Amino acid sequence: MNSSLRGWVGYFHYRNSNGVLEKVKVHAEERLRAHLMKRHRVRDRRIGLGRFPSQLLYEKHGLYKVPTVAGWKTAHALE
Repeated sequence: MNSSLRGWVGYFHYRNSNGVLEKVKVHAEERLRAHLMKRHRVRDRRIGLGRFPSQLLYEKHGLYKVPTVAGWKTAHALE
């Protein structure tokens, strides 16, 4: 999952892409959480959010942390 996620980040990481990268991040968290809920037979979404918070997805399960802020300030080079 992490290699695919890195590929999508590379694809979308251009210009003012903060909103798009935030959507990619949220989608990845939701999909991993859904997988864990299915694996651990948790049917209620509220219980799943409590058992698998975002911090746990990154620390324990090693989900790639999507940068939600572009690595540059402007699109043009300084003169």
